[in-house]
Amino acid sequence: SNGIKVVGAKTQSLHFDRPDEKMVNFQLDVSEAKGIGKIEVIAQGNGEKSSYEVEIDVVNPNPVTNKAIDVVLQPNSEQIIDFSTFGIKGSNQAQAEFATLPPMNFTQRLEYLIRYPHGCIEQTTSSVFPQLYLADIFDLTAQKKQQMEDNIKAGITRLGKFQTYNGGMGYWIGDNSPSDWGTSYAGHFLIEAEKKGYVLPLTFMSNWLKYQQQAARDWREKSRYNNTLNQAYRLYTLALAGHPDLASMNRLRESNLSNDAKWRLAAAYALAGQKDVAHKLANTANIDFRPYRYDYYTYGSVDRNRAMAMETMVALGDHQAIDIAKDIAKRLSGNNYMSTQSTSYSLLAMAKMVKQNGGKGINLTYAINNKSDNIKTNFAVAQRKLKVNYGENQIKITNNDNNVVFVRVLNQGILPLGEEIAEHRNLNVQVTYRDKNGHKIDVTKLAQGTDFMASVTISNDKNIYVNDIALTEIFPSGWEIVNTRFTDYGNVQSSSANFTDIRDDRVNFYFHLPRGKSKTFNVLLNASYLGKYYLYGVQAEAMYDDDFMTRTKGKWVEVVK
Repeated sequence: SNGIKVVGAKTQSLHFDRPDEKMVNFQLDVSEAKGIGKIEVIAQGNGEKSSYEVEIDVVNPNPVTNKAIDVVLQPNSEQIIDFSTFGIKGSNQAQAEFATLPPMNFTQRLEYLIRYPHGCIEQTTSSVFPQLYLADIFDLTAQKKQQMEDNIKAGITRLGKFQTYNGGMGYWIGDNSPSDWGTSYAGHFLIEAEKKGYVLPLTFMSNWLKYQQQAARDWREKSRYNNTLNQAYRLYTLALAGHPDLASMNRLRESNLSNDAKWRLAAAYALAGQKDVAHKLANTANIDFRPYRYDYYTYGSVDRNRAMAMETMVALGDHQAIDIAKDIAKRLSGNNYMSTQSTSYSLLAMAKMVKQNGGKGINLTYAINNKSDNIKTNFAVAQRKLKVNYGENQIKITNNDNNVVFVRVLNQGILPLGEEIAEHRNLNVQVTYRDKNGHKIDVTKLAQGTDFMASVTISNDKNIYVNDIALTEIFPSGWEIVNTRFTDYGNVQSSSANFTDIRDDRVNFYFHLPRGKSKTFNVLLNASYLGKYYLYGVQAEAMYDDDFMTRTKGKWVEVVK
């Protein structure tokens, strides 16, 4: 299929004097292939013919890179945008976002959430939560609506697997102890999904309610952990589910509430029908969200807390919501880092804001490479996938209405292997490969059948405890992961991880790292298949703190006879 080439002769002949078995090798170049391709092998002789099709999955592990082009389309005007595709052929895509509201970069931020590779409860919820509301504010194609619906259903199914024996929800699938914030955050999404007609896993809600109600009654204030926000969010989800715990709400109201907890508890009172109390409590909170390192216990940040406050303001009809919305839109449309939690909450809060306050409709015509289409809608935001040519492209946009339209063209591609950029921010990484005797080896060229071990050591350079580090090792398809127990390697020591995710081609380790400390993780491998393959660089990142990240460059490796 396209992108797969046979290097050298496509046909080889074998001669048999008697029944026997012989082997021939063909070399394939898959550098321009993308996704799952097919190879057909045909054998014929003595008037007989047999064929076999085999699928080959070609993956470039480099992340999708985005280049955005922003223009402002004045009333009844026309603009032409020229852009070139980049990256490997077949990876190129482009989308256009049209809005009569100030640009919010919904498309790129949502793509980031959907593509984020790690799947804890927070990130699983974040990837689907904003998608619940986009159909309410976006003019979407039927295909895009179906895609979002499929994403939401898949997210609901996966979240059901996080539920623990007592009805709470673990941070990772299989955890025995519930995550306070994860239980409330995922529960919040599932309640709202059910209200939109989605079906939840059987018995999920009754067990979740029992856990939340018991946890609300058992809660005690702990100033060290700022746990008033955790309790306020828990009480909010109970009120959203139609089971407000007014006694616990009143008890929390008398405690030393953080500013963020005031906003969330006010929302809980509003849902419980006590709007006067909600307004009084909100009036004691401020909107001066001061920068601080993210809050590990709630995965919070200034961006996330600002979005949560705005969600409350929208529910209370507070005019301050407009000013906060402008700040959030500005943050979303910029290139600044935002965690999955911050991104998700900012998107869903803005979606609720747009749904309540609306915006002017869109009436425009656009032509991409001389193929035109119209958008005429009452929605304030429209999104369209553009069919691009490899190389030069041109989009011509005509605004047929008397209003300003903000246009963002998102040009996407995957960079060729070897062009990834090595980075280092406050985490050090050391990678070594050893044979069964413990000697260091060069993996650039390995004999087929060799057993060896990959050992990665991650060190924390800073005098700060770093939570939720994700270490990703992607291995060439010519190597096979044997195990991570290393019984054949004697007394090899490997650090413990909070969670280990082993897949066909990669291993993800998730762990915390104390100040000035290091951890070492080992994977046993086998050089299994002849050929030349790309060994991607090792990446480690703190999932909620962009100050801690490291990535090494990759290299080509061979498995030889």
